[in-house]
Amino acid sequence: MYKEIMDLINKYQTIIIHRHINPDGDAYGSQLGLKRIIEVNFPQKQVFAVGDTNTFAFLGEVDVIDDTMFNNALSIIIDVSVKHLVSDHRFELSDHVLIIDHHLNSADCGDTVHIDSTVIASAQIITEFALTYELEIDEIAATRLLTGIVTDSGRFKYPNTDAKTFRIASELLERKADIQHVYHQLYTEDLNFKKLKGYFINNFRLTKNRVAYMKNDLSVKDKYGVTTFTVSRAMVNQMGDIKDVEIWANFTLNEENEVLCEFRSKRYSIVDIARKYGGGGHALACGCTITSFDDVDQVLQDFDQLIEDVKINGSQEINGDL
Repeated sequence: MYKEIMDLINKYQTIIIHRHINPDGDAYGSQLGLKRIIEVNFPQKQVFAVGDTNTFAFLGEVDVIDDTMFNNALSIIIDVSVKHLVSDHRFELSDHVLIIDHHLNSADCGDTVHIDSTVIASAQIITEFALTYELEIDEIAATRLLTGIVTDSGRFKYPNTDAKTFRIASELLERKADIQHVYHQLYTEDLNFKKLKGYFINNFRLTKNRVAYMKNDLSVKDKYGVTTFTVSRAMVNQMGDIKDVEIWANFTLNEENEVLCEFRSKRYSIVDIARKYGGGGHALACGCTITSFDDVDQVLQDFDQLIEDVKINGSQEINGDL
């Protein structure tokens, strides 16, 4: 499959790289890491990265380009394979669309699709691709890719973090990835962010089967002076690592009056529940978007039912995929 990726990169003069909306460290890191690899190894090509931005912008800037740039171009979509979750739908104007992903969802777009759900991060796929073809990975690319691996592996603690993950991370460190910079950016918090953590710890609730959850309206974002993304994605794991809490969920109203849902689980696969509501992701870390808080109780009932089924039928397999 890596040959198909290389053949497409060789074929096109203009390459535009996309990823999912509300990008996490892996989406940002794999996107901008691949962009840098192409810039360094194929200096004659035009390569752009497009999409929305957030706190992971410390990895680099995205590009603002005209629609005409998509003419006869290759669009590469990284870390997502579901059309409505792609940031910047102008990939549809491209001559060819390549999907590179590691989530469990089936692709509903793209001309060429490479999905490997056995790896912890899309950044690992990009790194393996570059190593396979002995492409130069400079310090900038290495730092971006390491960020993707560090964040999507939960700092190397999630399932699917295997020996290969550590070997790939080692290769990036050999290429001068600045891990101190990465961890400084990930762990340094302003005062409002720290206070927001305290708000979550003191206000989350539990269902009858000890599913932890939070419901956040726009006042939470405004009170703590943070983004909706911060309230939603960055806060979900404040409810994790609690004894006897197997599943936790964060429900956050956004500016479009939709409710962003982030779901996490210690060991039981919850991705089918995310898919039920139009989302997806990994077995233990996934999400979706619902129309209102009126649907939250049904989602929580589904989680409670899952836990009851596990109690009756025994441990649930997660098929080795995060």
